[in-house]
Amino acid sequence: MGLNISVAIVIALAIVGAWCVEISHDQAHSVKFTETIRAYNDWECAYQNQYGCSVVFEDAAGTEHNVRRIQYSKDFMAVKVEQAGISGWVFAGNGVHVSSKSSP
Repeated sequence: MGLNISVAIVIALAIVGAWCVEISHDQAHSVKFTETIRAYNDWECAYQNQYGCSVVFEDAAGTEHNVRRIQYSKDFMAVKVEQAGISGWVFAGNGVHVSSKSSP
């Protein structure tokens, strides 16, 4: 029984460690807006006719933000950014350019 608990703890620590590495990788990016962008309350708002979606803030062209999280879908990449303490999701593509912070 003690071995089972040890195995469960090791597996749980591996999962938490992998999740922390993923977040760290996401936060190594920045996003720049080249046109006015709306940020939404949920990453799934990129799907058309998604219920419960609302704009949490708009940001002007020329602004740059640190990435908080990146969510990949089959059809799009959603990027979580923060403006004045409010988090919102924007969608990579027209007007939204994601790059590594180490990139020029």
